[in-house]
Amino acid sequence: MNKGDIRTRVLEQVDWQPDQSTSFKDKIDQMINRAYNHLALEAPFLFFEDQCRIITEPDVTNGTSTGDLLARHATDTRLLYRVVTDAHLADGSATTWKFDGTWDGRMIEITRTDGTTYRRRIRELLRADDGDPEVHYIVLDQPWDLGDVLSAVLTYRIFTPEYELPADVVELRSARIYGDTHYDLEVRNQYDMERYDYVDYQGTQQGRPTALFRGRHHQIDAPMVPAQIKLTDENQTSLAWQGPDNPGTFDYCFTYVWGKRDSELQAPNSLFEPKWESAPSPISPEVTAGAATSILLTFPFIDQGLDDYYYQTGTTPSGVAKRPREQGSGIRIRIYVRRHTNDNIDKIPNHPMNDGVFYLLTEIDGGADDGLVQYTHNGNIMPEYRRRLSETHGYQTIRLHPMPDARYEIDCRSLRKPQKLINDQDAPRIHVEAVEVLIQKTLGMVHLMEGAADLATDSEARYQSMLQTLTKRYGMIPRSRLVKKIARVRRPYRDVRVRFTESS
Repeated sequence: MNKGDIRTRVLEQVDWQPDQSTSFKDKIDQMINRAYNHLALEAPFLFFEDQCRIITEPDVTNGTSTGDLLARHATDTRLLYRVVTDAHLADGSATTWKFDGTWDGRMIEITRTDGTTYRRRIRELLRADDGDPEVHYIVLDQPWDLGDVLSAVLTYRIFTPEYELPADVVELRSARIYGDTHYDLEVRNQYDMERYDYVDYQGTQQGRPTALFRGRHHQIDAPMVPAQIKLTDENQTSLAWQGPDNPGTFDYCFTYVWGKRDSELQAPNSLFEPKWESAPSPISPEVTAGAATSILLTFPFIDQGLDDYYYQTGTTPSGVAKRPREQGSGIRIRIYVRRHTNDNIDKIPNHPMNDGVFYLLTEIDGGADDGLVQYTHNGNIMPEYRRRLSETHGYQTIRLHPMPDARYEIDCRSLRKPQKLINDQDAPRIHVEAVEVLIQKTLGMVHLMEGAADLATDSEARYQSMLQTLTKRYGMIPRSRLVKKIARVRRPYRDVRVRFTESS
C-alpha cells in the first residue's frame, strides 16, 4: 500500500465526502509523514533493517626523504607545504598524497623538532603544478602560528580518529569486518571506553579493530540563500538545450559537501559519497527552458565566505597581495533538481522524474577564479533517479579500538530513518500488517487538527491496541532455544529420561 492508498483510507474514515482540495490533501500528506516518523521512534521493529558500510583509513606518516617534511608558508598562517621530487615519490622515500578529496576532512598531527605536537583538520590538499619537483599544499581549518618555522623540518601524521555513519542511521545493531573471518565487532559503552583510557588519538595501539563506541556529532552549516537562476541568451546557440534529458520547467536547491569517502562507496552516477553533507538550501523559483535556451545557476561564493579565497594574480581592489592558493575550503556544491513539466511529449510521454521529487543532478567546486560559482543546466547530465534529496541533521560518528592499521570494510546492520513519502506511489518501508497502524496514527492527528478530541482518543486507543498485537508478532522475537539436558536417574535399572527445557 502506497502513500496515495493510505491517504484514501484516511479520508474515507474521516468523512464520507471529504474535502478533495489540493491544500487539504497536502495537510493529510504531512500528517502521514509525521505519523510515519513517530512510528519509527515508537515501534522500530516494524521497519525493515538495512546495511551500510564503513571503510577505514590507516594512518599516513612522512617518509624518510627530507623533501617529505613540511614547512609553514611565510604569509599564510593556514598553509603548510612540501617540495618533493618524482624520484622520492617513486622509491617510496616520500609519501604519495591523495588529491582526489578523500583526505579532505582528515586530521593532521604536526611535530616540531623539539617534540611539540599540534593538531588541525585538513580542509583541502592542493598541488601547484605537475613539474619536478612538485609543490604540495595542505590547507588547515584554523590559523596556525608556528613562529619562525619556515624551513622544511616538520614531521606529520595524517589520521582519522572517527568515522561517520550515514546521516539517516538511527540505530546500529551489529558490525562485522568483511573478510575471510567476518570478525564481529563488539559495541562498547562510550563512558567505559573513555574511563579506561581506550580513546587513542596518537595511534599508539593499532591493529584489526575489535570494538567500536560512540564518537562525536558532526554537522556543517547549510546554505542560507537559494541559487540565482536565469535563462541564457537565445542567440547563443552554444548555450542551447543539449539533452539527452528533455527541457521543461524546473526548480533547484543545493547542499554543501566536504570530503569524500572511499572510492568503493560511490553513488550510482560515479560521484564519491561525501564525508559530510549539509541540509538543503531554500528552493529557487521555477524556471522554464526551451529547445533554444538553457538555465544558468549562480551559487554563493563559499570559499570567500570561509575566508579561503585569495586572488591568484595581481592584487585585490583593497590592495591585498596575491597568495599561493586561489581556493582551499574543500567545500563543494551538490545540485538537486525537481522537474514540473516535460516539454517533449512525443519523445517521453511520461518522464520518469516528473514526480515532484528533488534528484541529484551533479556536483561542482565551491570556488572559482573570477568569484562566480556557476553551472549551466542544459540536459547533458541526467539526474540520478536513485538518489533523492535527504534531510540531513548531521552525522553520528563511531570510534574504533584499536585504531585500524590497514583498510578494513565494516558491514553495519542498522535501522535507518524512514525516507519522506513524497509521491503517491511511495510505499512506506514497513511490514504490510503495520500499514493499518500507520493509518490509525494518522487518523488521530487529523481528528486533533479538526478539534474532534473524542474521535482522536478513539483512534489513539485503536492504534495502541494494534501496536500491542504487532509487538507480539515482530517486537518479541524469542531469544531462547530448546536444548537437551539429561535428567537425574532416580531409580536403578530405569531408563534415562531426556527432559527438554528452555535456556536463554
